[in-house]
Amino acid sequence: VATTFDGAPVTAEDLEVAGAMAVLLRDTLKPNLVQTLEGQPAIVHAGPFANIAHGNSSLVGDLVGLKLADYVVTEGGFASDLGFEKFVHIVCRAGGLSPSAVVLVATTQALKRHGGDPDGGLEALERGAENLAAHLRIVKELGFDAVVAVNRFPADSEVELEAVVALSLEHGAFGAAVNDGYERGGAGASA
Repeated sequence: VATTFDGAPVTAEDLEVAGAMAVLLRDTLKPNLVQTLEGQPAIVHAGPFANIAHGNSSLVGDLVGLKLADYVVTEGGFASDLGFEKFVHIVCRAGGLSPSAVVLVATTQALKRHGGDPDGGLEALERGAENLAAHLRIVKELGFDAVVAVNRFPADSEVELEAVVALSLEHGAFGAAVNDGYERGGAGASA
């Protein structure tokens, strides 16, 4: 868990907490069934933030979900160059899985930051779209077509949202739509 000033390892056993840690961790291997605000089932496994090393939800959670539901949405976070690549190369191979669909999430705010001006307008979005294009290329190189979900924030302008949809299609997205799930729930994410 640490090292001394001399560089010697300090273990959980040295701190006399190994037993307590084992008791806490005993049940963490079991997926948790929770529900969304709209009553949909969701399996939380190895989270929150336990996916930090590779950007994916657990294979166990995915396999349980696939036995219980008609479709499963799983996370391949931390962008396509980390989370999605590891999902395809590690999780899918280990589990014998292949995604049926890939959704890249984009926001006007993120694209403006990638464009070098978080307060910028359409010009910043256009510059930042190069980052989105790179992620679309990675997904394509891995053998999939992506749709882009443009997450709407309350302060987003319609012009900028429409620009992100257009830029997504221009850079090779299979489809793109605005996701207004934050304010409208599932109905806002139906497109």
